[in-house]
Amino acid sequence: MDSASRSPLARLRALPPRRLDALIALVVAGEAWLEVLVWSPLAGADLALGLAFVTLMAVGCLLRRVAPFAAITLSLGGLVLGDLLGTGFTEHTAGPFFSVLLVTYTAGTRLEGRRLAAAFVLGAALLLASLLLVRTPADAGIPNLIFSTTFAVGAPMLFGQLMVNRARLNRALKEKAGRAEAERVERARSAALEERTRIAGELHDVVAHALTAMTVQASGARRLAERDPDRARDAFATVEHTGREALTELRRLLGVLRTEDEELALAPQPSLAHVGALARRAEAAGLPVALSVTGEVRGLPAGVDLTAYRLVQEALGGARDVGRAGRAEVSIAYGAEDVRVDVADDGSPHGRRPLGMRERVAIYGGELTTVPLAGGGWRVSARLPAEVVL
Repeated sequence: MDSASRSPLARLRALPPRRLDALIALVVAGEAWLEVLVWSPLAGADLALGLAFVTLMAVGCLLRRVAPFAAITLSLGGLVLGDLLGTGFTEHTAGPFFSVLLVTYTAGTRLEGRRLAAAFVLGAALLLASLLLVRTPADAGIPNLIFSTTFAVGAPMLFGQLMVNRARLNRALKEKAGRAEAERVERARSAALEERTRIAGELHDVVAHALTAMTVQASGARRLAERDPDRARDAFATVEHTGREALTELRRLLGVLRTEDEELALAPQPSLAHVGALARRAEAAGLPVALSVTGEVRGLPAGVDLTAYRLVQEALGGARDVGRAGRAEVSIAYGAEDVRVDVADDGSPHGRRPLGMRERVAIYGGELTTVPLAGGGWRVSARLPAEVVL
């Protein structure tokens, strides 16, 4: 947004503090001079003194940030001196009094502790001097002093302190929120990095197993090439299929992992064929699991098979440890082109963030959905392709 489209108030706030104070001092001086010249009955030397006194109060506005004590002295001192001129000054000038409120408010925002108490004592003393110089003795009583000190000095300073404390609280809350957000981002980054590390090891094993199988099949095919060409062709077809799958896993590995990731060597990982044992282990840990498998059970690409197993494993672990669930249901559905995994439990949905699993499922072109259940609980659903195409 350019300066031409901003409101006048926004443009004033954008001014440097010294320039803004100079502008305020000019406005105060101009308005006070207008009151003294046009509406007050002062004339001659009294008129000149009245203009001088309101000018001192305007200078107090100019110095309100850089020298709060001097500003209070000039502002309230000008008011005290103006009382010497009688009702011709006090009853026909209102603007200078508001400049006193501005100066004492600013002192409340700039000073603290003993310095703020000293500023209050200075302002109260000047007001007391002003009341002692009034021409009507009834106006110099204790109630009037208390009211004037509270309204013109104490209340503005207190309001200034409240505004400063509020600003500090807002800054502290923003900093705390910023730290919490940074920690959340770091946790998410760490979870993703940890998951990449796990994927690296698991895909490393998948590719190593495939290459070993290719080597064995190719060696056998070479021996059978002359004696039994038909069996040799079958062996070469197996080598081709295994090689395509290994190349697919290797391409995904290079696309996901950073170049600085270290080589890992993990033990071979389980598959959906072991999901029954996983359910039994969850029951032994105190989480009853109902397992159902539908469709034609068949072999899946190694990476997809492992991802489906890890999805069930993490969902059951979250239900037991985070959600404190009482029971869970696991459904595995084999389709013509995909396999669907669904894990539902009756635990709390708070704190369920499958950051790593979402990335793992996305690697194979699958879809992951996590939603809280209407009657209480949590559901994790995923669709994974049954075939991985180069």
